[in-house]
Amino acid sequence: MSNFCLLLSIVLALAYNCNAWDDEKLLGNLREALATHRSYANPYVMARYPWRRWSPLPNYLTNRIPSINPVFNSAHLFRQGNELENLFPGHDLDTGLSIESDDIQDIDTRQLLGGQGESCRSPTTREMGICLDSGSCTLGGGRASGSCATGLVCCINVINTCDDGFARQIDTITVNNTYWQSPVRTIAPSSSCTLTVKLDTTLPSQANQPICQVRLDFVLFTISQPDAESVCNGDYFEVSGATNTVPTICGFNNGQHMYLHVPPAPNDVQLTFNFGPEEGESRQWNILISMLPCNSRILAPPDCLQYFTTRSGSVRTFNWRDVTSRTTRQLANQDYSICFRSGPTQRQLCLTPCAVVTTQKAFSISVPITFPATGAGVVTPDVSQFGSLNCNNDFLVIPGGFNLGNPAGVPNMAFDRYCGERLNALPGNTASTTVCTTMTPLRIFFRTNRDETVTTPTADSTTNGNRGFCLNFRIQ
Repeated sequence: MSNFCLLLSIVLALAYNCNAWDDEKLLGNLREALATHRSYANPYVMARYPWRRWSPLPNYLTNRIPSINPVFNSAHLFRQGNELENLFPGHDLDTGLSIESDDIQDIDTRQLLGGQGESCRSPTTREMGICLDSGSCTLGGGRASGSCATGLVCCINVINTCDDGFARQIDTITVNNTYWQSPVRTIAPSSSCTLTVKLDTTLPSQANQPICQVRLDFVLFTISQPDAESVCNGDYFEVSGATNTVPTICGFNNGQHMYLHVPPAPNDVQLTFNFGPEEGESRQWNILISMLPCNSRILAPPDCLQYFTTRSGSVRTFNWRDVTSRTTRQLANQDYSICFRSGPTQRQLCLTPCAVVTTQKAFSISVPITFPATGAGVVTPDVSQFGSLNCNNDFLVIPGGFNLGNPAGVPNMAFDRYCGERLNALPGNTASTTVCTTMTPLRIFFRTNRDETVTTPTADSTTNGNRGFCLNFRIQ
């Protein structure tokens, strides 16, 4: 019996020593991971698990991470964190193509079915996502909605910022098809909120594919309106890091989009909301951020802020809306190109003012002014431009534009610059019509100056603010 007890003691001692060695090895690996993982090395970076706030205490109980209820919409409760790909470094997260409802014709079957890391669309919510296995989607704070090929799920990634109550908030994303949403809590006045889009081909989520453009789709965008001079001097949204001209915007921009042309990686693009001192403003947004690789078939042409790839649709200036109001909605300091894709046989672009259901004007850019020989000009609303001098401040350029039917030319007929409150190449006309162009590449240009009523000699009306335009287009 004594021999048996001695043998048992020796076996237990050896087992203890082996386990101790394994524990030391495990702790050594953990210390190395903590030292190299910047989410822990830098306490100001989001923690690895986006639903947890950073804590100075070591986090060993990873087996107690709460699971996400797929029925519950976690969009407002879970933050994505800085690098979703760190949670699954072995996966090839190809950026793929960004899919929009207007661009379904451009997406092949492989991308609709979706391999690992490719773009996908939820069949129920119509949100964009990326194809991942369900475990990686849950670990990254995503929400599974629909399925992809080979048992993958369509993972919807959402990041909420400005929800900590600080004056400035900056977060980073690196994953394609991420939704940036406004916080649930009320946004403090005189604050700002910034999201950094990190572009780096060495990141697993970008799969060694250089990104040439970032597309922003404003699913929801509502901040304060411009002042009487059309300036966004309260709330405003701005972009830095793009190579093309991106104007500052404010107001209502649901359904709008922007293409940001970016320099070669590594590069950061910053999206910033700045909020004015007013309280009680409606401040909400939901922006889909898509990263387009340089081999994408839906890249916008050079210098195009907006790009339409369908044969028909509508194009609006930022903050145009069909509402009953005489106040200024057109934004100051706009200067950008709007481009349209032409086909092998479709080489003509035609533009017609949208039908409205209120008293809003579908085309309102600088009220025409008649300039007498002496004295001040006479403002004449509800007509097209009297001549090119009317279009010095704010104007729409339709290169080589002509009225549908190509009427005979008259003095002061417009051929490129259009303004006034009716879209018509004929001067002083009281009716809008369809204006076409065959000049390729198909694009139009929109420009506004810095004010509405200050600049002379063509100051705009103080009683009838400019609204911008809403135009239906057709490529034929």
